[in-house]
Amino acid sequence: MNAVNPSPLESVLEVKGTYSIERWKQKVKRWIVILSFLSPALILYGIFMLYPMFNAIVLSFFDWNGSALTMNFIGMDNYVQLASDTVFLASLGHNVLWVVLSLLLVVVPTLVLAIMIGRVKRGKLFFRAGFYLPSVLSLAVVGVLWAKIFDPVMGPINVFLEKIGWSSLAHNWLGEAWTVLPALVITGTWAFYGFYMVLYLAGLQNIDYTVYEAADIDGAGPIRKFWSITIPSLRNTMNVVISMVVVHAFKGFALIWVMTQGGPFYKSEVVSTYVYKSAFSMNKVSYATAGGVVLGVIVVALTLFFNYWRERKE
Repeated sequence: MNAVNPSPLESVLEVKGTYSIERWKQKVKRWIVILSFLSPALILYGIFMLYPMFNAIVLSFFDWNGSALTMNFIGMDNYVQLASDTVFLASLGHNVLWVVLSLLLVVVPTLVLAIMIGRVKRGKLFFRAGFYLPSVLSLAVVGVLWAKIFDPVMGPINVFLEKIGWSSLAHNWLGEAWTVLPALVITGTWAFYGFYMVLYLAGLQNIDYTVYEAADIDGAGPIRKFWSITIPSLRNTMNVVISMVVVHAFKGFALIWVMTQGGPFYKSEVVSTYVYKSAFSMNKVSYATAGGVVLGVIVVALTLFFNYWRERKE
């Protein structure tokens, strides 16, 4: 008996089935290749970032001093205590003030500095390297250096003020409540000035200078060209600078710890230094972890909000 020949419809279905299987195999192979490249980074990120973050969130719901063999579950008590902790709230306020002062001292001044250096005819490389040099230094070195500059007795600031007869303006810059935080902000912005300047220089090179030539023909002055051409053209670069300034301001630890350790009387305390003291000086590891979680949530929320606002503007 002869075998029954398949119908045209069955032949088409068989071909489609074979084709779909081949496409599925190709997709699997492609995903295997992609994961083979991404897996090392994903594994490292999961071990050193995601797992500690998850562990910190879990730890914040317990009462643990860092050495006990057992941990007592207390739920949201650490967060409730943080909400009434005057030192923590003050340190959070110092972080916010740090952000505001840093934005005022960085965003526009570094842009003006980049424009000035970009117009230098000779020695451009020297000025770029000179302003970028502080960004290469360790923050601990920067902290020690500026602690000597702000020294109330031998610091060059007070010595200069006394030499010109303005000794009444000399202060213990790191020892007085109303001068310590601005002094630290100045130190922090000085350390990153060159880095932000380089970002602006890269953005300025991407601007089409025929637009400036057209503005010159129309009679636009330097200030008009700055606000109508330079600022809009550098919107993306400014967004990156602003986001990095905010993140650096909330993460600041090394400079404050080296220069003041949060003093005098918690006037330069920020969340990171307070969390460090709570964990390693007061042995309140879970409480400090809860403070770190709050800080992390604030930074992530601000970053997401800023990115969302930037995308809507664009």
